[in-house]
Amino acid sequence: MSRVYLDTNYLFGLMRQTEQSAPAEYLYWRERVEAEIGSDRPLISALVVDELAYRLVLAWLRDSGDAAALATFRRSTVTVMKRMRGRLAGLWKALDNLDLDLAPSHLSSMHIAQSLMSDLGLASRDAFHAAYAVEGRCDWIVSSGAAFDRVPQLRRLGP
Repeated sequence: MSRVYLDTNYLFGLMRQTEQSAPAEYLYWRERVEAEIGSDRPLISALVVDELAYRLVLAWLRDSGDAAALATFRRSTVTVMKRMRGRLAGLWKALDNLDLDLAPSHLSSMHIAQSLMSDLGLASRDAFHAAYAVEGRCDWIVSSGAAFDRVPQLRRLGP
């Protein structure tokens, strides 16, 4: 068992895929993640919640037949978010049921992220995810993003 930080792409898959619809690769990844977590509480950040909500709203728009989901979201954000209120409530409940720890954001998190951007060339969002994982004393970052392989303080548990 290890302390793990869950990146958005893992949770997106968890929220979107069922046992029947998930590819075998994702199911195997999920089994490995659950084995690594054991009885510990995984760590996420507000950035994960932000990205997850955004990606899910766009996916839900596409599911409803909107071929221009991003344009619709940008043009009518208030309307879209009100329309998604019920689905978002379901998301909040699902996240609560996962019993996750939420990483605090400190000035030191920003400094770590800045260093990861300038020294390792991580994109800004990846740098903040990694910074929260490092500050949260995580052994692993659960992500399909190979950029995290460049962070010496973390091991990546990917698909």
